[in-house]
Formats: sequence, C-alpha cells, structure tokens
Amino acid sequence: MYEIALLLHSYTRWIVLIVSLYTLFIVWRGFIQKREWTKTETIASRLFVWVFTLQFVLGAILFFIPNGLAQTAIDIMSQDFGTAMQTRDIRFFGMEHPLQMTIAMAVVHIGASRARKVTPSSKQFRWAVICFTLGLLLILVGIPWWRPLLRL
Repeated sequence: MYEIALLLHSYTRWIVLIVSLYTLFIVWRGFIQKREWTKTETIASRLFVWVFTLQFVLGAILFFIPNGLAQTAIDIMSQDFGTAMQTRDIRFFGMEHPLQMTIAMAVVHIGASRARKVTPSSKQFRWAVICFTLGLLLILVGIPWWRPLLRL
C-alpha cells in the first residue's frame, strides 16, 4: 500500500505543477489585461484546487501509514527531538513538508473560494493571483527536490 501511494503521490506532483502553472497563466493574464472573470478562469481554478486536493489526500495517506517515512520520522522526533531536527529527512518529512503543504492547501482553497464569491472581476483576479501564486511558491518550497523526481 505504501509503495503504491508513494508512486501516485510522486507522479501527481507533476500534474499539480502543470495545472498550477496553467492556472497562474490564466489568472495573471486576466489580472494584467483587466479581463472579465469567465468560465475559463472558473474551470482552471477548480482544476487546480481539485488536483492539489487529490495530491494532499495522497500525502495524508502516506503520512498516516504505519512504518512509512513520515511515521518513522515522527517516532524518531518523539524520542530525541533535538537530534531529529538536525537530520534533514526526518525534519522535512516529519514536520516541514506536511506543514508547508497544509498551509499551501489552505491558501489555494481560500483563493478559489474568495475568487468565486467576490465581485467585480478585478477582485476575483486579485484573490486568485495572490493566493494561487503564494500557494504555488509554498508547494515549490515544500517539494523534496533531492528525492527521485520520477519513480519507476
């Protein structure tokens, strides 16, 4: 189960990055060109939220699987927190990655929700641009780039 979830989580990362870049292009273009918010922006925003939520759920599954990397890191942190914080993988997977991605998830959801509810279009674009850009930055910082980029 762990290997399958890890494989799915690893590959879904690329889908999240592609969809987020597409969505950022759409909302930044609309913001800069002072366009009206249309179905295109709504679909792109929903797709970004949906794909990132899927990725987050896969990550949560990995986080709670017994004997997985995150659970092992948490066990080590509970035994010797000071030493654990000096070990990059333990610190990253036990604390930094889950926290960064949870914050990114909240920011992306807030941006999509506010963009859907406010008017006029300029406010919709402003919420989407700010929150989606911040969300993607948090995602990029939270990705373990030193780990395998593609798992086979």
